[in-house]
Amino acid sequence: MAGRRSGPPPKNPKDRARRNGDPLLAGADGWTEIPSTPNDGEVPEIPEWVTVGPVGRAIYTELASLPQARLYGQGTWIQLWLTLPLIERYLTRPGSENYKAVTGTMGAALRLTEDDLQRARIRIKDEIDEEPVAPTEGGTVASFAEERKARLLRGA
Repeated sequence: MAGRRSGPPPKNPKDRARRNGDPLLAGADGWTEIPSTPNDGEVPEIPEWVTVGPVGRAIYTELASLPQARLYGQGTWIQLWLTLPLIERYLTRPGSENYKAVTGTMGAALRLTEDDLQRARIRIKDEIDEEPVAPTEGGTVASFAEERKARLLRGA
């Protein structure tokens, strides 16, 4: 498949043992970060030539609201439109053949799984709580290193 790298998905740079930069991109780790909020960008309407019912439209709305949907290009939207009738067929008649048809058609192009996101070198930003931590009653924070050093010096 074009655009897909062979082999296992790369680890997140924060989880790597070695901190080398990506050799393909000088000075960057090569990952695209997207916000974890749902996609609020423009979503194209399902064309008239795609026969889809209310269940397919609900699935389309759900997939279009994923954070990674903000990276979809025109070809990805077309692939999603063509997959909607297969998804509806699978939901009305579940079976292994229909499941294989759905997953084979959707493939890695929609980047629905974490592995697909990693292969495409895309990560969803972690939401960081910016509220400061309230101090405890004692008002001081003890360093674990200092506490351990004191314990070792006491011989405990």
